[in-house]
Amino acid sequence: MAAIVNRIRIYYNKLSGIPRKNFFKRLLSGVKKYYTGFPTAIVLQTVSACNLQCKHCFITNYGTEISDGVTKIILYDEFIKLAERLNPLIKKADTFIFSTFEAIINKDLFRMMDYLLVINPKITFPFLSNAMQLTEEKIVLLEKYPISEINVSVDGSTKEIVENFKTGVSFDKIMLALERLSTSKLANRVAITFVAHKKNIHQLPELLMLVKKFNVRTIYVSNLLSFTKDNQDMVLYAKEGNPEVDKIFKECVRIARANKQVIELPLTKPRLKGCQAVEAFFVNYNGNVSPCDFLAVTTPFTLFGQTIKNPPVVYGNILYDDPLEIYRSKSYADFRNQHRLAKELPAVCKNCIDGYGLMCSNRTVHTP
Repeated sequence: MAAIVNRIRIYYNKLSGIPRKNFFKRLLSGVKKYYTGFPTAIVLQTVSACNLQCKHCFITNYGTEISDGVTKIILYDEFIKLAERLNPLIKKADTFIFSTFEAIINKDLFRMMDYLLVINPKITFPFLSNAMQLTEEKIVLLEKYPISEINVSVDGSTKEIVENFKTGVSFDKIMLALERLSTSKLANRVAITFVAHKKNIHQLPELLMLVKKFNVRTIYVSNLLSFTKDNQDMVLYAKEGNPEVDKIFKECVRIARANKQVIELPLTKPRLKGCQAVEAFFVNYNGNVSPCDFLAVTTPFTLFGQTIKNPPVVYGNILYDDPLEIYRSKSYADFRNQHRLAKELPAVCKNCIDGYGLMCSNRTVHTP
């Protein structure tokens, strides 16, 4: 009986969080995943590196605070070995993500997409980008592939704010990339992500108007995740919430609706919601399977002044173990179900804000 109740609760949590415009697509994807026992999304860390060195990003702590973090761009032959092992899962997947970092810096990216499309011609590729590598030539190449979304990081509406937040970024290059994308075949698949903190939150309303010029229709807002205590003074969320930020969010919803934009907003007061990142089948560059990129290494998480650091969570290695057996293993399924039930987070996730509706997962979606 308890298992049935938990299953009903999982279904309710999933269905109630789906935006209306994506309801049937996400419903079918969920049914497919639960019915077949295959993941619908695969993340393969073809790149555990970045062309920027932003102080708030956990990859900047690789080799220091995160002693087991390895900066790497995998070679095409290495990719093939991993992809061959993932072949049965790739055939069933809807989405393949090449990295949670800047995947476009891998020179073999397009060859990799060609390889995957032979296995599954219906698979799609979403991308996250800081836009520094989105040259005119690469945009032309990307137009030839089934890109489901190109999500550009834009953390402010002015050069000073954006460039002070991210080390090595160019505001002018971001604007140029958005302009190029707006006239490309990818124009209706462009979104932006805004990482909100105390120094840029006042610019969010203005940013909505700025990206409207480039016909950007989807804006994702995330709170800043503080890995170490260095950035704790910049975060906007609090145990009691943040009425000032909530007021700005309310104004942004009004602007977005007037602009016919979709805006997804995080909470400012933590509420147990579970994390959606664990739904994807995450494979590190070395073949290890973990719940997410953070838990693939010894990542510190700081929440309300307390920092915890756990050893990596690894359920197996696809080079030696059957990938589907790893995905269906009881320990991995139990981990996912803890997030789906949203009653209590796994111990290793309790200081990560993404399980509390504060970052990427389970944001509130506002449509026009």
